[in-house]
Amino acid sequence: MQPSSVSPADGGGFTSCQHLLTTDLRYRNVYWYMLGFKLMGYLNYDNENKELEFEKKIKLDGDGQKNGTLIISNLMQNDSAVYFCAAYYTVLRILSV
Repeated sequence: MQPSSVSPADGGGFTSCQHLLTTDLRYRNVYWYMLGFKLMGYLNYDNENKELEFEKKIKLDGDGQKNGTLIISNLMQNDSAVYFCAAYYTVLRILSV
C-alpha cells in the first residue's frame, strides 16, 4: 500500500491509502504508523481502533479492505513525519477434531 501525500486544510491534514490486490486473500484491516513504526491506529472493516495517545488527534475513515484515510486534526510542527499504511489479511482455517 502506498499513501498519497498529506494535504493541510483548515489546520488539519489527511492522507489516503489504497491497494489494488486481486487475489483471493481477505484483507480487512488498514493500519497506520508514524516513522519508527509507532502504531497510531487501524481500521477493521470500517471500525476505527485508535491508540490512546492519538484518540483525540486522528480520525480513521474507509472500508478497511481496500481503502483507508488518516485524518489529523490541528496540525502542529511536531506532526511533521513520515506516515505509513499497511494492509493485513486473514486466513481462515477450519479444524476438525
